[in-house]
Amino acid sequence: MPNLLMVGGGGHARVLQELLTEAGHDLAGYVAPSDAGLLLEGALQRFTDEQVLALNPEEFLLINGIGSSGDLSLRASVFVKFKAAGFNFLQLVARTAHVSDSAAVTEGVQVMHMAVVHTDAKIDDNTIVNTGAIVEHHNVIGAHCHISIGAVLAGNVTVGNLTHIGANATVLQGVTIGSNCIIGAGAVVLNDVPDDHFAVGVPAVSKWRV
Repeated sequence: MPNLLMVGGGGHARVLQELLTEAGHDLAGYVAPSDAGLLLEGALQRFTDEQVLALNPEEFLLINGIGSSGDLSLRASVFVKFKAAGFNFLQLVARTAHVSDSAAVTEGVQVMHMAVVHTDAKIDDNTIVNTGAIVEHHNVIGAHCHISIGAVLAGNVTVGNLTHIGANATVLQGVTIGSNCIIGAGAVVLNDVPDDHFAVGVPAVSKWRV
């Protein structure tokens, strides 16, 4: 196992650190411009972006500890920046999560405690499936998404890149949600949502994302 570096040091990063500890792995350090807001535990070495970019990518594996509450651009930019420099990102699945053997989960995806990724689902790079979320059979989830806590995506749902599905939202079977969308917490999505829209309510009503 290469040395593990966490990018970020806030709440999501701390949860990931705990998952790593449960799996028997320790961090070699973290990547952040300062110690402000640091929640990680232990005496960890801090690296700046520039210091990491000077390292040998074959000796270090990154974990994207940048979370989101709707805006996924920072999380995505971290992934793209370090991938362009030759670094790889750890795929992390909590010990209480279930990922079907037939599911396709790619680089940097994080599946948190009690989450389910079911039969033949496909989840693209750098997406978070957060605590207790359900991604049912034959879902196709794009890159840099966040399926928030307790969200339920029924079968054959498609979600575009950079889309945030809010906590406890429900997306009914066969619905397509575009890229760069926000689905509000608790929303019930009955119909397709175009790119660059947000949808809130029960049933959800969508409008242009400003």
